[in-house]
Amino acid sequence: MKKILGILLSAVLVASCFHDTGFETDYVVISTFTYQDAGYIGDKTKPDSLLYDTHYKQGFTWDYLGFHHKIEESSLDFRGGFLGSCLKVPATSDPSGLKYNQYRSNALNKNSFENKYAVFCQSYDMPAKHLSFMATPDADTEAICTMKYMFVTNTVAVEQAVKQSFVDGDKLILKATGYLGDQQTGSAEINLAEFTAEKDSIITSWTLFNLGALGSVDNVRFEIHTNSRAAIPTTVCIDDVAAHVRIAAK
Repeated sequence: MKKILGILLSAVLVASCFHDTGFETDYVVISTFTYQDAGYIGDKTKPDSLLYDTHYKQGFTWDYLGFHHKIEESSLDFRGGFLGSCLKVPATSDPSGLKYNQYRSNALNKNSFENKYAVFCQSYDMPAKHLSFMATPDADTEAICTMKYMFVTNTVAVEQAVKQSFVDGDKLILKATGYLGDQQTGSAEINLAEFTAEKDSIITSWTLFNLGALGSVDNVRFEIHTNSRAAIPTTVCIDDVAAHVRIAAK
């Protein structure tokens, strides 16, 4: 299986190419974001880099999964959606002075020798798609993507804001909603933080987010929302995005 984090448009694969070939592939893809390709802001050799596509300005792929973002046309500034991160986890108990805490994970990667992950950034200027299945079915070809799970953890900025501002009853929730065409297929939620009279909880380590309820999709939209009156950053770190992929000639 090819595993490369490539520029979005150059990696679009059309399932109809497999017609009349008898081709069939059925496997689970896990997006680990280990490899960064050329065409990105940042330096993949540096441990404290942010990476996003400044050429096509649409996003990046891992296998058949597309992670979309929006880039400002003239300044090439990142606006919203997904970006790649190599930002180190802070080694200090007071990381407030570090740059890019809104994108920096608050937890070591599960494999401590790797520190590459993606960050979903919700803003007022989002791409039309968030996560999409890049294979296109047609009359002769079956192309199915069934979401399984991903791992999430809060950013440093979110953890700090929640600890400073949340009161009993406040929640921070990440919601994933699946779509097949225009039809909603299902949704799943995970509490990124929740304060109650009995317990205050904030996700501070990589935590499984089960996406099985989404079913078979061609795109997934994410939403971060809170009932808190405080200004909480709307970013979350993700890794190991898993989906079952089947592509076959009918």
